[in-house]
Amino acid sequence: MFWAGELGHGGRFTGSDLFAVVALCGASGVAWQLLHRRDVVDRLTHFASAFTVVTAFLVVAAWDSSLSSAMGAGTGLGAVLVGLVYTEQLLRDRDRRQASTRATAHSLGRAS
Repeated sequence: MFWAGELGHGGRFTGSDLFAVVALCGASGVAWQLLHRRDVVDRLTHFASAFTVVTAFLVVAAWDSSLSSAMGAGTGLGAVLVGLVYTEQLLRDRDRRQASTRATAHSLGRAS
């Protein structure tokens, strides 16, 4: 949430600020899923793709400069999420291909 960057004192979060961000963001995620139920990996695939592109630009732009620790931690957590989403999509694609191959082999076996 973009408003979360405005919290804190002198650029630092207090415990209560962090709790407010976590509680509101968590509640938003719960409401989103309850109001429009959908597979989480499918929902996050577009986010993962956009995150990858934006992060690549940020890495190139900030190659020789220092980044804030908050950005580094957020980028690291986002990268974990992206890794999970991409891996699940690849595994699902592999499972679909294997199922298709088995179905084709099974139907060819019946035709003989």
